[in-house]
Amino acid sequence: MIPNRPIYSYNELTSSYSRQREIGISLEFITPGVFTSTYTTKQQTKNQLINFILTNPGERFFDPAFGSGIRNLLFEQNTDFTSLEESLKDLIERYVQNIIIKELTITPSNSNTVSINIFYSINNISDELSIQVNNELSGELI
Repeated sequence: MIPNRPIYSYNELTSSYSRQREIGISLEFITPGVFTSTYTTKQQTKNQLINFILTNPGERFFDPAFGSGIRNLLFEQNTDFTSLEESLKDLIERYVQNIIIKELTITPSNSNTVSINIFYSINNISDELSIQVNNELSGELI
């Protein structure tokens, strides 16, 4: 004799189901103690770029090569910004998936601060990121 099995039922999701799925966590901490989620590839890619640029190699435990190391290179004497731009572009394309860097410029300004402007596309969606990096422990989005 076969024992009685429980009967499982399910409800199919209809096309009117509109709940958005979170795909990541935003780096903009708006409220204390609460993470803000990202819902689009565009938002998540921008957060990945910011995270990569502001991370120094060795800061991520299980991937010690992750990070741009931009602060270590910026404030050396006679920094060659063209080679720095090329190496940063190569590192970003290696660590941020499916990104195509269209243009990357690093512009030094006064008081140990540089501006990094990145024009990029991901999945045929273009976007730009402007960030200022200084010799303190934080970067600033423009």
